[in-house]
Amino acid sequence: MKNIAVRVTALRSLMAEQKIDAYIVPTADPHQSEYVPDRWAHRIWISGFHGSAGTAIVTASHAGLWTDARYFLQAETELKGTGVQLHRLLVQTQAEYIDWLCEHLRPGQVVACDFWCFSYAQIRHFDQIFAAKKIILKDSGDLIDRIWNDRPGMPTEIIYEHAPKFAGAKREDKLKKLRNMIPWKKTDYLVVSALDEIAYLLNLRGKDVRCNPVFIAYLVVSKNEALLFVPSGKLSAALAEKLVQSGVEIRAYESIAEYLAEMSQHAKVQFDASAFNAKLALRLNPDSIHEDTSPVMWMKCVKNEKERNHIRNVMVKDGVALVKAFMWLERTLKKSKSITESQFAQQIAQYRAEQPHYVGESFDAIVGYNGNGAIIHYKPDPLTSAKIKPKGILLVDCGAQYLDGTTDITRTIALSKTSQDFKKQYTAVLLGHIALANAVFPEGTRGIQLDAFARQYLWNLGLNYGHGTGHGVGYFMNVHEPPQGFVSAWNQRGQTPMQEGMLTSNEPGFYQEGSHGIRIENLVLNVLHSRQKDQRYLKLETVSLFPIETNHLHRPMLNKVAVDWLNRYHREVYTRLAPHLNPAEKKWLKSKCKAI
Repeated sequence: MKNIAVRVTALRSLMAEQKIDAYIVPTADPHQSEYVPDRWAHRIWISGFHGSAGTAIVTASHAGLWTDARYFLQAETELKGTGVQLHRLLVQTQAEYIDWLCEHLRPGQVVACDFWCFSYAQIRHFDQIFAAKKIILKDSGDLIDRIWNDRPGMPTEIIYEHAPKFAGAKREDKLKKLRNMIPWKKTDYLVVSALDEIAYLLNLRGKDVRCNPVFIAYLVVSKNEALLFVPSGKLSAALAEKLVQSGVEIRAYESIAEYLAEMSQHAKVQFDASAFNAKLALRLNPDSIHEDTSPVMWMKCVKNEKERNHIRNVMVKDGVALVKAFMWLERTLKKSKSITESQFAQQIAQYRAEQPHYVGESFDAIVGYNGNGAIIHYKPDPLTSAKIKPKGILLVDCGAQYLDGTTDITRTIALSKTSQDFKKQYTAVLLGHIALANAVFPEGTRGIQLDAFARQYLWNLGLNYGHGTGHGVGYFMNVHEPPQGFVSAWNQRGQTPMQEGMLTSNEPGFYQEGSHGIRIENLVLNVLHSRQKDQRYLKLETVSLFPIETNHLHRPMLNKVAVDWLNRYHREVYTRLAPHLNPAEKKWLKSKCKAI
């Protein structure tokens, strides 16, 4: 706690030297990543808040942290005693801290930030708002770097190839498809800066970001060439040669700025303004810029048939590992009466590691016992995590990275008798999950139009939850993948038209502070339901495979449609997983999949 105060004081000294009145510290790296390499964990370092979304602002008299409802309880705990004040965002995707700055600064005062870690779209938006208030926006560079003495260096892990038998298509074919999507009348060069897009396009993977198999790089694509800008030492000679044979030239990572500045003097440059950092964008010739959403993002979010089949198979492996893990939990609780949340998270990872082609977890497991389950993105600490006892409520949200797919699943289990209120809440969450899973809709329907399917039964109880109902999921890639999602608040994911082949989470929930959390999550694939003349209709294929708790349902709330779906789902879970289990595991699974 004391360290945070010392760090904020050191930052204020630098700000005073440079005549800066407010400094903004985002959760981002130069590639606008959601999860960043340790080197760019600026916001964590200056505030002490470890959530994956948030913005810190330091002025001469105030230090604040803005984050959304998923992290309110976590932020309250982590910011306590730091001197950093929590500001609760009303809308998850809005930069409400800009409004705060406009209210608290006078005309002529200076707001600064490091333009490397903000997108071109963000900086342009900020500048418009500040200009109206006669507040000055300044690129101060990275002030945190000057006071962070033990700051981690650039990641050094070697990049590796995503084997052709797992990749959905050859990199040459992906590059050809991309070139066919680029509007060449408006564009000479496409700059790709999102790390997951580069890894996907080139069938490469890395270890630069925890749980996300990506690596630091830029990619520039033209009609006839592709240039990969990557730190030296990250590619083996053999892999570099394979890339060259595929038409990909290797350049030094640090040379991207000079290359783009020079190239933009005589060519048109396309980039996604929401993903491309402002520092590089502002070095381009303004007349050369063509802004558009990334075509690679659209390629990546629609899984082809090969990828879909791998996804279906990987869910079997993941379900088998979870059967072993939850059986272990039950046995352990009977013997020792308690186990820590962190120990169970480790045990889940251990059983997954026994499965073929396992690489690692897709995010740090959320294992929340009783009140910790109400902390939506809770991560148990090995030193302080709660003991799970054979009573109460346990929420487990976990996922894995395999060479043949990415998983993300949540189950809520009751370890003893539960109250009537809990049963109603749990049943409302399950009914919402099933209602969305059963949805049939015209292709092109937006996620925001489907979100209410999952909330309606909670709304009937006067309840709700403060996060989206679902996010896109990558294929052996980031567990959070734009552009689609089931989202109620206005943002890009909620507005994205649904297409066949998209993989999305279905995860309604409810959280009672200090008591428990409830969330039920499966991954769903958009698949073709039917065609009517020129209109295609889609349905959601639930691909995750693990039993859903049925012992604590409020039976009067159930309907035949929900009961039929649940029984059908459990029959499929047992049929798909049983051939890979021993007799004791089959018996356990059969009891959990018993029809209601």
